[in-house]
Amino acid sequence: MLRRLFVSAFSSVVAATASALYPAGPARAQNADPQRKPLPEPEPIVVDHATVDRAQRLLTAVAHDAFDRSELLPQLGAFVGHDFFVKGAAFVSALGPAQSMFPFEERIMADQTWTFFRVHYPREVLTWVVGVDPGNRITLLDLRRGPTNHIFNVAWRDIQY
Repeated sequence: MLRRLFVSAFSSVVAATASALYPAGPARAQNADPQRKPLPEPEPIVVDHATVDRAQRLLTAVAHDAFDRSELLPQLGAFVGHDFFVKGAAFVSALGPAQSMFPFEERIMADQTWTFFRVHYPREVLTWVVGVDPGNRITLLDLRRGPTNHIFNVAWRDIQY
């Protein structure tokens, strides 16, 4: 019992001493530097108008819970329930209307093409990714703040071992 008390008291004393010696460390880590500039905007790329129009239409449809599930790849449509799009609409519509959108990257893979769009909302800037297969069926819809911070994401990949 005495040993357990000593160990817990010792670690508390060490923590208190460290915070007294370095009081600004945690505060500095939590508060972002107001002088820090955001990452630069990517340069727009040229893609056909049909791709841009479809991406805008899809984002609007997701935000208003008016998404046409027949546009999904059948394997993806079978996997994703209808309530997923209802919940997604709540998150996406809370961002407000998109003020502008432009393509900035396109990744072509063996079975999919992903087009990345920069979307400016009233309070933040996000990335909208639309993936399609060679038949122009949707394989990916992803609205994100960063590579691992997804607001809305539905994706299908054919992984064969």
